[in-house]
Amino acid sequence: MFKKSIYALASGLSLLAVIIVSTPSFLFVYQGETPRELLK
Repeated sequence: MFKKSIYALASGLSLLAVIIVSTPSFLFVYQGETPRELLK
């Protein structure tokens, strides 16, 4: 039971990490204009 709960916790944290990392990526990709840093 203890091992199962540790596995569930690790899976949850992994999912949370993916969501936190991918959300800014989606916002960046769907911006209308190209950032000035990339135009240099």
